[in-house]
Amino acid sequence: MKRTLIALAVGAAFAAPAAYADVTLSGSINAGPAIVKSNDGSSGASNSIRSTVGATTGQTSGQTTDGINTNYTNITIGSMEDLGGGLKLDFAYQITANFQSVTASPQNRNSHIGLVGDSWGGVWIGTNENLYERYFYTVDPLDGAAGMGGNLQMFGTPGYGSVFDAPGAAIRGTADFYRRTDHTVWYDSPNWGGFTFGAYTTLSAYKTGNTPLSNPRIWGVGAKYVGPSVPIQLWAAYEKHKDLDGLGVITGATGGAFPNATVSVGQSTVPTSTSDQGIQIGVGYTLGDVFIFGQFEGLKYKADGLGVATDIIEYKRNAWGAGLKWNVATGYFGGQYIHAMNGSCQSVGGGCNASQTGGDMVGVGYYHTLSKQTQAYIMATWIGNDDLNQYNTAGGVGAVPRLGSSIFGATIGLKHSF
Repeated sequence: MKRTLIALAVGAAFAAPAAYADVTLSGSINAGPAIVKSNDGSSGASNSIRSTVGATTGQTSGQTTDGINTNYTNITIGSMEDLGGGLKLDFAYQITANFQSVTASPQNRNSHIGLVGDSWGGVWIGTNENLYERYFYTVDPLDGAAGMGGNLQMFGTPGYGSVFDAPGAAIRGTADFYRRTDHTVWYDSPNWGGFTFGAYTTLSAYKTGNTPLSNPRIWGVGAKYVGPSVPIQLWAAYEKHKDLDGLGVITGATGGAFPNATVSVGQSTVPTSTSDQGIQIGVGYTLGDVFIFGQFEGLKYKADGLGVATDIIEYKRNAWGAGLKWNVATGYFGGQYIHAMNGSCQSVGGGCNASQTGGDMVGVGYYHTLSKQTQAYIMATWIGNDDLNQYNTAGGVGAVPRLGSSIFGATIGLKHSF
């Protein structure tokens, strides 16, 4: 439900009479207390990428944390103007509403301006959650991956404590494909008999010169079919990252900085360039009140220009998952299971061991309808990490990254849409 606000106050600021487009105010407040418990991490394990040899008790001990998650809480100011001839102007400014802390400031979320045609689709510029991410969260049974238990805990990430990369100034030195990009131009097609597709690219706003890894860029494409008569869905997406150095995140060689010295097990110097890619495919089917689906994802990270025999120059990780959403008279139940397989790697010298880098995730939840606009919910998740990886929960309350730690999280809350 959207409430229309007429921009009378704006009009009063001008002496000459003018016509103003209607402005819509919409959003979703989705928040509640959460608790996350992690057990002891591993100690004494090692491979070619990471090592827990010599880890102290303080670095591996479990921890319980509780707090308030605000999930995807947001407020959007939007306007759609009919320009005539089947052409419309579409504008939206969306901000987060992180009301759980006095120090949390509103931030830009998904904001854009663009032109939309009835027959050819639309082109926008701004900040966006692109097709690669959108295909994941639109099929997620736990309210679009809104926090705990969602598929963003294990899809779109190689693990290692990394969950959902918002770009900002740290677009370089990030590994996730479940992300929001800014300085973005994108196209989305209209719906042709259930078939849609799109493409997107970031611009070179983060270019810092002609030095290694100085021009990070992202682009991607995707296509989806939702049967208008047969209740089946099919989708696929591909995304490419240039010079983001996701491999440095995996090996622990970068935290946004790129030193020219030995910094980890897996990477000794700055690569001259990096190339990361993600591909996902999925299928879903609706059977009465139940929607069931399966997904597969492959991630690949490469670095060029490294010369030490032990330097890691390639890492690959595959994952698959299945889930369902069951609509009932009082709301809906959702659940999913995701398995991340052990990675594989290659070093300059040829040999590489990426064992003990997999993990498993279970997410379950129930949303109870209180009104057309308001729901109460309960969600829970369990993540089991192998000794040398650490997939984590998503949301404001999370576990401190520890290799090999198993994690349990639960939350209750309210969601109000307007």
